[in-house]
Amino acid sequence: MFYSPSQNSFYPSSLRSSYELSGMWPDDAVPVSKAAFEKYKGAPPAGMTRGADDGGYPAWVEIPPLSLEDLATRQRAAIAAALADALAAGMPYTMPDGTEDTVQMLAEDRQNLLGLAIEARDLKAAGVSDPVQEFRGLSNTRYPMTPDQVIALTDAALGHYKDLLQQSWDRKDAIDAALAAEDREGIEAVVW
Repeated sequence: MFYSPSQNSFYPSSLRSSYELSGMWPDDAVPVSKAAFEKYKGAPPAGMTRGADDGGYPAWVEIPPLSLEDLATRQRAAIAAALADALAAGMPYTMPDGTEDTVQMLAEDRQNLLGLAIEARDLKAAGVSDPVQEFRGLSNTRYPMTPDQVIALTDAALGHYKDLLQQSWDRKDAIDAALAAEDREGIEAVVW
């Protein structure tokens, strides 16, 4: 068995002539024992990866840290995923009848909430105060509501949405500030 540090790969001795005929045999291939092959062919220990030692033989080496830009990109993606999860979880809300339910907050739900809010304001302006509107919570329960109740619900949902966006923006700004300061620990510390 041979190992190439430039390719970080093992090459079976039995296939050397085929590799050489095709011009694919690495110039830096070194012979390794079966024990070395068995040790380094599998999964590395935590925090390590297979690489080469100074002699060109396989060795476990520490995984290099991400660049600051890559770390910041990873943290921004984690914040974006957390925002998406928070929106998918919805907003807990006590309905007018006292039932606890969840107001769904995905994009299509926010469009529905906007439509309900506009309708509620129009009804209120027309003097309607009866429970003529209907809201369906995450439980799929239908709640009859007055325009004022719909306005309260949609205003709370909008406030919840704005708070989540602000939290996301604040976290991303903190990542950008830590990146500008070249502060690895500061970038790593930013969580949802």
